[in-house]
Amino acid sequence: MLHIPNLEEIEGILLRVPGLVERLETHDPAFGGAVTEWLKEAETALTNNRLTAAATIATLRGMLISAERGVLPPERCSDGRAPTRKVKDAYAADVLRSAEGHVAEAIRASAAQVAEAEKLTRQLVTLAKRKGLIPPETAGGSLSERLNDIWQRMMADPELAGATSHVAGMIGSQDSLILLDRALAT
Repeated sequence: MLHIPNLEEIEGILLRVPGLVERLETHDPAFGGAVTEWLKEAETALTNNRLTAAATIATLRGMLISAERGVLPPERCSDGRAPTRKVKDAYAADVLRSAEGHVAEAIRASAAQVAEAEKLTRQLVTLAKRKGLIPPETAGGSLSERLNDIWQRMMADPELAGATSHVAGMIGSQDSLILLDRALAT
């Protein structure tokens, strides 16, 4: 299970794909290099989070580097001539499509778990507000202290304790406080 900041970092990398496709559409000559950089960033993020999809991304990056140097896989270049920029860009787009799928799949389970915990946390906050368990923001103390206090109040309430423990069990106590903070802000 990825922590929320790590998950959001990888989601941010995925959100850069439309910009890369825009570069392809505008015939940017640096498209292949931009895809290689994107792959490197995705690989680093996956490696830092100990996700094995990093190996697949590294392999795709290596294939793209090879293509940029003029060597495409045999199935991509049948006439024996050096590939043109159009062929290299098409290959880079194909590598990007494949890599995006692998990265998205690597975080799919964590993203679903966080989404479920986020939905449950919003419901818990609504109930906690109705029960008067959430003090006004002017109560003093740091944000961290306030969040911990609210979380402890929710854990102590017999009606909310089970669901609150479930959220903490799903995503951990630190990420639970992140979701609590977000739920309070909405």
